Amino acid sequence: MKSFSSLFCCLVLALSAAGCFVPELPDDTLFSCDKPEDCAAEGMLCAPRGAGLRGYCCTPTEEVCNGQDDNCNGQLDDLPAASCYSGPEATRDVGGCKSGRAACGANGSIICAGEILPAATESCNGADDDCDGELDEGFNVQTDNANCGRCGIRCNALTEMCVDGACKTRGEQLCDDDTDDDGDGAKDCADSDCDNQTRLCKAGDTAKNCICVGRTIGEANCGDGIDNEPIPDGFIDCVEEECADKSCGTGCVCSSYVKKEIACGDGINNDGNEGTDCADPDCAGQSCGAGCLCTGGKAVETVCSDGIDNDGNGGIDCADTADCNGKDCSPAGGCLCTAGTPVETVCNDGLDNDGKGDVDCADPDCNWKDFGDGTICAGGKRVEVACTDGTDNDGNAGKLDCASGNADPNCVNGLCGVGCSFVNCVKTETACTDTVDNDGNGGTDCADSDCNNQSCGTGCICSGGVKKETICNDRVDNDGNNGIDCADRTDCPNGTACTRTNGAAGTCNNGSCN
Repeated sequence: MKSFSSLFCCLVLALSAAGCFVPELPDDTLFSCDKPEDCAAEGMLCAPRGAGLRGYCCTPTEEVCNGQDDNCNGQLDDLPAASCYSGPEATRDVGGCKSGRAACGANGSIICAGEILPAATESCNGADDDCDGELDEGFNVQTDNANCGRCGIRCNALTEMCVDGACKTRGEQLCDDDTDDDGDGAKDCADSDCDNQTRLCKAGDTAKNCICVGRTIGEANCGDGIDNEPIPDGFIDCVEEECADKSCGTGCVCSSYVKKEIACGDGINNDGNEGTDCADPDCAGQSCGAGCLCTGGKAVETVCSDGIDNDGNGGIDCADTADCNGKDCSPAGGCLCTAGTPVETVCNDGLDNDGKGDVDCADPDCNWKDFGDGTICAGGKRVEVACTDGTDNDGNAGKLDCASGNADPNCVNGLCGVGCSFVNCVKTETACTDTVDNDGNGGTDCADSDCNNQSCGTGCICSGGVKKETICNDRVDNDGNNGIDCADRTDCPNGTACTRTNGAAGTCNNGSCN
């Protein structure tokens, strides 16, 4: 059938030049269909293949990133819709930042497609680029020559200056030639025309490392470690007032007269103090990369389902126990990181949520899962345990409770939970040492008649509804009645073999080993 389908598709291609999706199927598979009822096997779907083509019978499984249509809906690698975001949670859907959707990336990886993360620095553009709830903070459109009056309005650096939000012609054309160009009695930085204009610090310089501020020369290069003014004032870089909120180098900005780290995942001590990346207090609560957040002075993994060591500590996803325990380990849910291992938590969705190869009840994580509908996971499958309600709870072809000739096999002789088994349609206690009424008949352990003559632990047997000591020479109170060996006169009567305190053999006599 596969060969026929491939030939048919190629003919269609030849005639119409239209593409088609032909899945790899065994040659003996009957797959052509128009509706699910055309498929022979239970649980199969009729998956679409494109315009003009009949569908093919397909058994749905969890969609994973493998270039296949696992869930039989005609789409490849279409993961379940799940919101994701790898930036600081406080910035999610704030300003320009947007959540993304889990999608397949290269080599079977899962990415957060479409997410928009905060920019390292705010731009003057009418948008909240760093997603802190403020627009264009740090820009003064009344005096900024690059954003005069509003963002993007740039004054001519040689002939204009921004005054009260408008570009006005400057009389003083050059601010570093030691000349009163416009003859108004003020030259260079002393002329208001030069306000906020960069200039050479002194004759012979090749870089404009100074700026005119407050009618004098100030620092313009705030990250070179040099006191650039012609007459040094003893202050360097961020200590200068004119450096406030300006860059002090890659991943660094001047804030409150000190250098502040703003790139927290590049492995560089950008501000030269206090520590690198998350070890720098400046980075607290800041993103250290996709799926990583600086918390408590270290990088913390925040996405535990992408197959990436986001915080670079050697532990990927659930294996990063310190950060991922208790967090989702699947973008679609149904999986929780527990003690360093992904654990399936949803056991009836037809998905291998923890990616360990077993689906729903076949996954040991789901053993004894109670669905609240008269069924549980037991023995690797979903079985009926409500065997008196007249309902085919597990949907196994109408097999009903303990009905004569049509009984549900699990109700006859199966499992009804931890320490509980059905024996001829009757719940029977099988765990007699766990202090739990496993079969729900009101009797716990030895108090349940099912446990009569059954072990209640080492040196203990259930007898007549109570625990009975069976070993009288091990110096242990095996039945827990506060009588050790011969001191348990009921179970270890006179004449019973015992062991003396010196290790010699003896016999019980009036509560003592003699």
